[in-house]
Parts: sequence; structure tokens; C-alpha cells
Amino acid sequence: MAVERLVLTAGEVVSPAGTLDGVRLSLDLGPPDPGPGAKTGATAQARVARLQARSPGLPAVDDLRLSCGGLALGPGDFACRGGRLTARIGRYGPLSAAIAVDFAPRTHAWKVDARAIPLAAGRLRIAGVLRPAGWRIDARAAGVDLGRAAGLARPWARLPAGYRISGHADARVALRDHRGLTVRIEARSADLNLSNGPGTVVAQQVAAALAGTLARRNGILRLDARIRGSRGQALAGPVLLDFGANPLTLDARLERSGNGPVIVSRLALEQRSLMRARAQGVVQPGPHPSIVSAHVRVASLRLPAAYTSYLQLALATTELGSLRTSGTASASVDIARGAITRFDCTLHDVNFVDPDADTLMRHASGEIHWTAMPGTALPRSEVGWRRAAAYGLSGGPVRLRFVAWQHNFALLGGNTRLPVFDGAVIVHTLVGRDLGTPQAKVDFDADVTPISMPRLSKAFGWPIMSGAVSGHIPLVRYRNHELTFDGNLVAKVFDGTITGSRIVLRNPLGPFPSLSANVLARGLDLDLVTHTFAFGSMTGRVDADVRGLQLFDWSPVAFDARLYTMPGDRSPHRISQKAVTRIAGLGGGAGAVTAALESGVLRFFHTFRYDRLGIDCRLRNEVCDMSGAGPAPDGGYYLVKGSGLPQLNIIGNVRRVDWPRLIQQIAQGMREHDFVVNTGK
Repeated sequence: MAVERLVLTAGEVVSPAGTLDGVRLSLDLGPPDPGPGAKTGATAQARVARLQARSPGLPAVDDLRLSCGGLALGPGDFACRGGRLTARIGRYGPLSAAIAVDFAPRTHAWKVDARAIPLAAGRLRIAGVLRPAGWRIDARAAGVDLGRAAGLARPWARLPAGYRISGHADARVALRDHRGLTVRIEARSADLNLSNGPGTVVAQQVAAALAGTLARRNGILRLDARIRGSRGQALAGPVLLDFGANPLTLDARLERSGNGPVIVSRLALEQRSLMRARAQGVVQPGPHPSIVSAHVRVASLRLPAAYTSYLQLALATTELGSLRTSGTASASVDIARGAITRFDCTLHDVNFVDPDADTLMRHASGEIHWTAMPGTALPRSEVGWRRAAAYGLSGGPVRLRFVAWQHNFALLGGNTRLPVFDGAVIVHTLVGRDLGTPQAKVDFDADVTPISMPRLSKAFGWPIMSGAVSGHIPLVRYRNHELTFDGNLVAKVFDGTITGSRIVLRNPLGPFPSLSANVLARGLDLDLVTHTFAFGSMTGRVDADVRGLQLFDWSPVAFDARLYTMPGDRSPHRISQKAVTRIAGLGGGAGAVTAALESGVLRFFHTFRYDRLGIDCRLRNEVCDMSGAGPAPDGGYYLVKGSGLPQLNIIGNVRRVDWPRLIQQIAQGMREHDFVVNTGK
């Protein structure tokens, strides 16, 4: 009697892998086989009401159905080549696929092929072979929506919080188990987009490809991977990469034995017209990965691409945000226990210029070396350039020789010349210790050879001064947030000498710096001074004493100041009408002096002779206690004591002057046009 149909039902099937509920298998054999190898016309149906895997995170599968309309049931062949699989998988919704299964009894080999599986708006095909000696699975996906795929993968893998991904990708994953597991991954996208909440990480329309192999052999896990980017842009903090202009290729090989560290035997990065770099090292994985050791070699870093990619965004709001750059550099870095132990860099004809040419460096070349090992022989660095400019200052060729180690720096050579316009700063000592720490210390001393004051004034935005500045900068020490001078700071200006002594600058790098000093000026030419500051015209020579000067946040809060005619001065003493009016305003007598100059015989004189000048101010609590060259009638004081005919005295009557108002008055006077006496003509 022939059997035409077999049916197997089970209410529940339990195994270590999971549970199946509502199982029903049916096999319709059809008519007897007329001959060997002929198709039987048999069909098979399988249904599982619910499948629940025991692995955490795997969703339940409901209404799983497998139908096979044409079975091959021969002595050497068992195959289902026209099957259909449908199911509902948790929140992923319905699933359907065309499936084919083939079993070879002689070799005990199974072949499975599932096609047209919907996956995140794309299609997935899975093909597998299972043999006693091993197995192989190949999965190919096309047109996968990356945003949807990230949602599907969320139970097993997640993007960092706040990150979003979009675009489409094709991918292939091949798994093989033959004397060890091997996983081969290939993925490609032409429109990858990635961003985080703050917008500090962004990838836009990136064309990228990934190829990698993960294999385990003899207890060693090895990863070989290559990443390529050929179009689009990516932003990571201040770093902007344009893969269209600078296509990227990254090759890596990583190995790990058991629970040991990860050995990075190869990490090669190349971006056309931008960078070529290689690295090797050892990384300790874990919740907080750390670099055990590493060596990084940047064979070539090329400008302007490096400036555009790595610096321009960080400098966008500064004067260096639109530089024109050229040149190349190379470097190497050694790392041990998470810290840099050595840095070496070579510059090759580096140039940068801003559009207004206010900041520039031309033809910079040299070598820079730094080490964290003070016990070894310190490598010497040497850097030079042909021309440089910054903050309005410019200078010619410079050659710096120095050593740098840990947080320390020392200039070598004893007399390093830094050209400034037509003069120079000759640096004798420049040593820094514990730089970048609260214990930072700096020693510095130098000489200044004559620098043109007109050019220096223009650079700093000062009124144009004549003459030249020169002098000596004594040993300057920086300790405990204080900058002190071991001697006097001397400068030659206005054909005289200005000396600063007892100079102490506290917290110079902090938000509220303060300075204390004594400043003495001797033999200043008043003609040069007054023409420089549009004060009017005066001739003669003066001395000035500013003792007990106290500045807070660069504003004066206390001093005892005195400006007076140099004792024994025999040069001509002349004062213009404009200067008379300016000085009279300091003592509250501007109105009376102006009236006198506009009436009577004085209106016919443009300049006057004077005997002596004296202006004293003692500043405390924003109030200036005023006095002058001596007592005058009616309780006043002489600011200018006249001589000759007609004699013009400038007398101050106000003893206490509001300091902010006085400064405003002086500044306003310097901004006004030349004072013209109304003669009535």
C-alpha cells in the first residue's frame, strides 16, 4: 500500500537554542515515481506558530511558513528548489523570501539559498553551504537604507547617543569556518551622511568603501581592513576633510591573542596632495582603551591642503583664518604608556601669507626636536626663515637654535638676532621651565638696537613718533605668576632716556593682570613729544618722574607723577597757543586763558616764551591731587611760568581732579584739530 502524505504536529519543541510552538510538518508524496531520478512532484509544508530564541535581544518569530512546491526525492538527491518562506518578526514586520535547499546524501552537504529578502528598503540574499568539514555563508545586500538599518540593528549595536545616519549602501558578508572562523566584509555607499547633535561631527554625501577580513587562526584574531573615501566631505571638530580634493585610503592590520593587547602592525593613511603617514603600536582595550606604545611617521604633510583640512576652521575667527600657504613638512611621534615621549618635525620651505600681508612667514625650513627623556643627550633644533611679519612688525632673516624637553625650552647661541624693521632685538637669554604648568618659570634678557620710531608707531597704531628706540632689557624672570626685572629697563626715545625700575607684573596671563613700577624720563625733547601727540608746540627739554605706578587690568589706580623742566636746560623755551590751551585745561583755567588769547595784545602772538614747566599729579581712588612748578597768587599754582614780553603764565586753580574725566579731556583734545585763535580778521 503506497503512502501519499505524511503529517507531523507538535505542540511545543524545546531545545537549548530556543522554543518552537505550534509545529506542523506535512509531506505530499504524489504518485509513485515512474523511474530512477525522475521528479516525484512531491510538495512539503512547514509551519511554526511561534519561534523564540534563547539568545538575549533576538526577537520572536511568528507564523513562520515554509512551502516547497517541487521536491526532488531521489536516492542521491534531496532538494527543494522552488520554496517560499514567510514570517512576522517582532517589530520588524513581515518577512518573505524565495528559498532553495539542497542536500547531497553522499557528501552530507547542505546548500541553502534565500533570495529577495526585504531589508531596510533594500534586498538581501543569503547563500550557505554546510559540510562535515566546515561551513560557508555569503550574504549580499543591495540598496539598504542606512537609517532604517541602524534602527534594525539597535538591539545588538547602536550609534553613539545623538548621532544620526542616512544614505544607502550595498554590502557583502562572507563567513567561513574551515580550520578557523573567517569573516570577510565589503561595503560601499555613494551618499553616506552622518551627524551628531552639536554638529561637531558631520559627513555629507560621502562616497566610501570598506573591505575587511577578520580571521582566527591558532588562537590569534587578525583584522585586515581598508577604507576609501573618494567623494564628499567630513567634519570632526576643527578638522575638515574634502574627499573629492583629497581622496583617502586607510589600510590597517590588527592582531590579538586571547585577552592580550591589540597589536597594530600596520596603519597606513594616505590622502592625495595632503598626507602620507604610517603607524605601528600596541593598544590595551577595555572600557578606557590606552596606548601602550606607538610610533607614528608622517612622511609628507603638504600645504595648502593641510592648512585647509586641519587649521582653517580652528583659526576662522582670527587673523590667520584666510592664509595662503605652501610648503611641506614631515614628522614622527613616539608614544609610551599613553604619553608622547619624542617628537621630531622637519619643515621644507613653508610659507604663509594673509590677504593683507599683515601676517606672513616666508621660506621657513629646519628641524624641531622634543623629548620627554631629560637623561639622554638633548637633540638640538634649528629653524630659520627669510622674512616674517606679525602684529604690524616685520623683519628679515632669522635662525633659531634651541633645545626642548619635557616642559622646558632653552634658546642656544647666546646672541640670537631677531630683526625688527631697520633694527633688531638681540636675545642673550631665553629659558623656560615647567611651561604650561602652574610652576612655569621663564628667564629672558636682550638688547634693542635702534628701531625707527615712525615705523614702530605705525605698527602699534600710536601717533607717529620721530627718532628711534633702543635700549637694554635686563634679565626678566617669571616665577609664581609674577614677571620681575632684575635691573632697569632702559629705552632711548624723544632724544632722551626713559628708565623703568622695580618692575613687577603679576598674573600677566590671567584675566586681571597688575603692574607696579617706577618710570623716570630724562632730557626728553619737548618739540618731538608735542608734535607727536598733537598737543600743540613746545620747545625745551623736560624730565618726568612716575613713582609708585600701580596698574590693574592695564588701567592706572595709583602713582605720583611729576613733569618738569630739566634742571640747567639752556635750550629755547617756546610754547604755542594750542599748547597753552591744552595745559590750562589740566588745572581748570582753560576758559580764562582762551579769553586772554582772543583779546588784547596776546592775540597777535602765536608762540610765547616760558621760564619753566611743572605738572604734578598724585593719583589715589580715581582722584588726582594737582600741583605745579610753584605757588601762584590767589592760592593757585604755576603750570607754566612765563618769561619775557608779553609774559603769559598758566595758573592752575583746581587741586582735585577726577581722573577718568581728565583722561577723557586729554584724549578729546588730542583728537581735535589745531586750535586757531580768533583775531577778528
